[in-house]
Amino acid sequence: MSAPRTRLGGFGAVFFIATLGAIAFYVQRQAVPETHDVVRTAVTAAPANPTETPVTALPWQDRLDLAALKAVAIGPAEAAAAKPGSKSTDPDFAGLTTGLANSGLVQDLSDGHRILYTLDPVLQDAALQIFRNREVPYAAAVILDVRDNSVLALAGHSSMDPQVDPLEIVTTAWAPAASTFKLVTAAGLLRGRAVTNKTKVCFSGGLHGITDDLLTDDARRDERCDDLGGAIAHSHNVVVAKLALKHLSADGLLDIAKTFKFESDIPFEFPIERSPALVPADAKERARVAAGFWHVDMSPLHGALLASIFARDGIYQPPHVVAQVLAPDGSDRSPALPKSERVLPKEIADQVGEMMVRTTAEGTARGSFRDRQGVYYIPDIEVAGKTGSLTGKRAPGLNYNWFVGYAPADRPEIAFAVLLANEPKWQIKAHYAARRLVQIYMQRRAAVAQHQTVRLTANGLELPNQPLPKQPARVAQAGSIAPPAAAEPKKQQPVAARREQPAIDASTPPPAADALPPVPGPVAKKPKTARPSGV
Repeated sequence: MSAPRTRLGGFGAVFFIATLGAIAFYVQRQAVPETHDVVRTAVTAAPANPTETPVTALPWQDRLDLAALKAVAIGPAEAAAAKPGSKSTDPDFAGLTTGLANSGLVQDLSDGHRILYTLDPVLQDAALQIFRNREVPYAAAVILDVRDNSVLALAGHSSMDPQVDPLEIVTTAWAPAASTFKLVTAAGLLRGRAVTNKTKVCFSGGLHGITDDLLTDDARRDERCDDLGGAIAHSHNVVVAKLALKHLSADGLLDIAKTFKFESDIPFEFPIERSPALVPADAKERARVAAGFWHVDMSPLHGALLASIFARDGIYQPPHVVAQVLAPDGSDRSPALPKSERVLPKEIADQVGEMMVRTTAEGTARGSFRDRQGVYYIPDIEVAGKTGSLTGKRAPGLNYNWFVGYAPADRPEIAFAVLLANEPKWQIKAHYAARRLVQIYMQRRAAVAQHQTVRLTANGLELPNQPLPKQPARVAQAGSIAPPAAAEPKKQQPVAARREQPAIDASTPPPAADALPPVPGPVAKKPKTARPSGV
């Protein structure tokens, strides 16, 4: 007896049509011109996940638009206009002398909803100004307030392809994570307890790549030695790769990557593309990945979130950019803050943080944070960070240059990520742009803290009649901030000695405008010298 003939029923037909639609969508994505593909497609894109049931949007939630934001003066408009502005010769920080300094960013919807964003107009403007002044082809800067991971800056820039959506540049995983992934690897090594920050490894080579022979110990060849902390600070690829080869399995590396929300959806008001982390089965190839060579991509927003986990003592909290929603009837429709959770032990977060401080004090970012005499460009402040640099394998061969970190190192207030896609001739690196943004935040820290108390009304933005809030102490436990104390931290002590010191008072007057270190040379229209890009 022959088998019964099968036919497509209603469900089967729907499944078949959906499959064809998915294939058509995939083919369409593959047809994106190569010039657009640089930004719009992840370097090692992972397969798309099955479509999930969409969540019903609130009346305002599906109409958020950064391009529709307008600066609204805080307080009576006439009072804000009467405030005299100070002059500034700094081309990057022009926003300090405009009305942006005392305003908030608001979006008005056609149905009467009003939305106040957490973005600081001056920080947002300064980031874009830095990128424009240096003619960076593609760039992104994200700054988070570590009190609650509210977004203070969400700046995307594209001069190579003006059609690219600036929001896409900050929310898609279009660049390799490069050596910033060493922070994830270091946390995994420390969590396994077989390695400490003082574990030493002898090595040679590995500046631009790691060959199989470099992963094998050779006393005659391996004349340099460094510990894990030094390897993070100076980005010694072979040291990290050797430690990962010996002490991190494929499951262990993937697990610590997922701890930092790679291969995971990150809740946010705008869609954030998953940051893929493809861990190879081959042990030596996996060691290269652990050191930051390919197979892991990251969005700039995820980069800032990665830094925030270390800044918040191992506590993860999704970012948010909506501060308040006012309904047409005047009722408050503001969403609840995202919930936080501990994902890493505090002691591990602190140890990796110490390594990140060494990056700016003595390592790969030293030149942007200290002058040749060792004097810090930002007085009394140390910054924790990690550089990353990797040159693309396809045309136009852009160099993806990262700096992720937090500041101040001992009592974090902001976490951030800066990503530049530079051509072979470049003017700045990411750690320089990051230092400039930290400088402007330190000038505005009191205003930023004060503006968090601003309330949206039908007529504008109002400040409550109360003293300026103080900056928070370190995060004490998941979802809570320890109360601030009165004293300020001492100057330039080792970070380990300053961990438990009181928070800085936000009411402390900011430094004078002329305290900013000078821009290194005039803002040129075109780069004058070619500099090789390295890992």
